[in-house]
Amino acid sequence: MLTVLAPVIIGPLTFLAMQGMKRTSALVDTLPVNAKRVAVMLIATTLTMVGSATGVTVECDPDAAVSCLETLDKDAVKAIVGSALAFALHAIKQARKQA
Repeated sequence: MLTVLAPVIIGPLTFLAMQGMKRTSALVDTLPVNAKRVAVMLIATTLTMVGSATGVTVECDPDAAVSCLETLDKDAVKAIVGSALAFALHAIKQARKQA
């Protein structure tokens, strides 16, 4: 059950971590949008990897017979879904500010 809920937990945790970073550091607010997006993805990945004891690395060989998507393990997919949820929460927050 926890494996199903992990992305739902990681997304909001990533969003909250980024909001906390923004409150404590004026530097984050001055970063370009793309740098903030990268930070969100890094936070989601870090939270996922810390929560996982496997230590599996995601590698994608461009010359491999399988596609890169097929080489992703469960932790990488959880990190991707978690960062997508964090982006969605941020978009909702920005939409409320503009309304």
